[in-house]
Amino acid sequence: MRKFGNIVLTLTGVTAAMALCCPMLVVLGFVALIVPGLVLLAAPTVFVYLATTLGIQRILPTKIGWAAFPIAPLLALGLGWLVMQPIRSSAISAFRAEVSPDVLPSQPVTLSGNVYVENGELYRSPECDYLCTMLLDLPGVESVTVESTGPAGRKRDPSVAAFALVRTGEDAEPGVFPSNPGQLIRKHPGLMRRVKGNELRQVEISLEADWALRLSGVERIVQVEPTPAEEADWVVRLVSTHNKEIPRVERVEISRTGNDVQFRRSEVRHFVPGNVFYLGFDLQMAVGTISGASFGIGGSDWKSSDQRIDLEPTFLQAIEVPLLAELDDTRERLRREVQRAIDDPDASPARLELARRWLSLFFFDAGPDDHQLIARVVDDQRVKDIAGPIENVFSKGETPIELSTAYARRIGFDDATETERSQLAKALSLMPPGTFAKPDPAHLAIWTRPELYEQAGHFLSRLADLDAERAMPILRDALDHVSTKDNWSQRRAMVEGIRDAYASLGPAAKQDATRISTLVLQRPSPITSGFNDVQAWRLTLARMGVSLDDLPFFPHSSQQQINRTKTQIRDRLQRIQSEI
Repeated sequence: MRKFGNIVLTLTGVTAAMALCCPMLVVLGFVALIVPGLVLLAAPTVFVYLATTLGIQRILPTKIGWAAFPIAPLLALGLGWLVMQPIRSSAISAFRAEVSPDVLPSQPVTLSGNVYVENGELYRSPECDYLCTMLLDLPGVESVTVESTGPAGRKRDPSVAAFALVRTGEDAEPGVFPSNPGQLIRKHPGLMRRVKGNELRQVEISLEADWALRLSGVERIVQVEPTPAEEADWVVRLVSTHNKEIPRVERVEISRTGNDVQFRRSEVRHFVPGNVFYLGFDLQMAVGTISGASFGIGGSDWKSSDQRIDLEPTFLQAIEVPLLAELDDTRERLRREVQRAIDDPDASPARLELARRWLSLFFFDAGPDDHQLIARVVDDQRVKDIAGPIENVFSKGETPIELSTAYARRIGFDDATETERSQLAKALSLMPPGTFAKPDPAHLAIWTRPELYEQAGHFLSRLADLDAERAMPILRDALDHVSTKDNWSQRRAMVEGIRDAYASLGPAAKQDATRISTLVLQRPSPITSGFNDVQAWRLTLARMGVSLDDLPFFPHSSQQQINRTKTQIRDRLQRIQSEI
């Protein structure tokens, strides 16, 4: 009997090991014939209890004889129950400690004075987002202090910032512009129900345009000294914990000073192990497919509510939010104000800030009627740092040619940022071939001033629009300048621009092939950073008219590697030529 038990234990152990080492076999077992899946699913638990039973049988007194067979399994089950009790009790206590009764008033809560917001869904330094902006716009609210508690209540540094909406003169500095104030439409369930799906984006844009116009007049959002939570008139807690080791809590709580709770809704979920030990099976899902599987202590998820809550929408529904005014014409009004500000040589910084706000409202939908004003905004040095706002104005490769000069002039501004120059240069480099055959002085300035093309390197590719006689000296100077830079990140954009220019010039630039080959083989090379760069230069040299046998290869390259690379270059060259 003992021998039979050992055989069963061995077979069960092997099956359990297979299931534990490769949990996806369980899934395949269910997909195949169901029964193999059930066997693999149960094998780890069966093995544990079988091994425990056999172990208990061996330590039981021999005088009890056959009675050991029913006693041992019962003791194994009892041991499985006993082991789980401390763990289960601890999990239940943790769950119950987090459960708080809901407080649901009959009327919306009216906030006023200094409001303190603890936001557990904020994983960055606090800023005046749509929630902060909406609170500041409530009658009677004097300031909003935002604390970023981050995941599982862990505070980040800096974790607190405070803002106030104040009245100033129209010539005051721009102040703080809120982050995505139009998101209020998407987050507030009541407002969402009032907007048709195809109108949502337009209403969101209109709300942001409305805030831009307000904050260019006599109102400003300014950063102020934070109000401590214990001194605030109202405290809003948006609690969100996602640590598997502790109960998962989603809670919205609004209280007056002194912890006088006026509103509370919460959802607590926690994994509680089963009464008796067993190994459960967990599937991880991602985008409708199984991304993983694993075994763990069996149990179930306890929850305080069957209804899941979304923190910010729940909070917005709990308070009294003023109805939005009609916003149909705010985007057009913003456009007119931008036009007036650009036309006015004495426009204040706050009015000029409207131009950045207007650019940021586009989502690849700028029309021909907008191009002239966009060009004027870009070309106005009083409008600062447009890298972010202009990012979504035009799709990649769709920037109109009439903006080419304005973009180039912005790149040449002394106070243009590196991001601006890089972003605008990429847009210029994707304009149609021949665009810069008769370049403006602003284009020539970028090509001939290293301090500009260091940050606008992609525009060097458009030297190919010139004839080779004019382009080659500039390309050679750029190659010399590249060699003075130690860091590849400083050279990369310039190298790519130069390489694209040589490739487009083709055989007309063949006279520089020897120099390029030398630079490719140089160690360290100023124009390569890895195999892909070397291969790109080989293709460029082939497009310049260099034969495959004369392409640069390193001395340690085997003949097999060389032949394979030549074949790859020939095939790619043929594809390029067939597309021309």
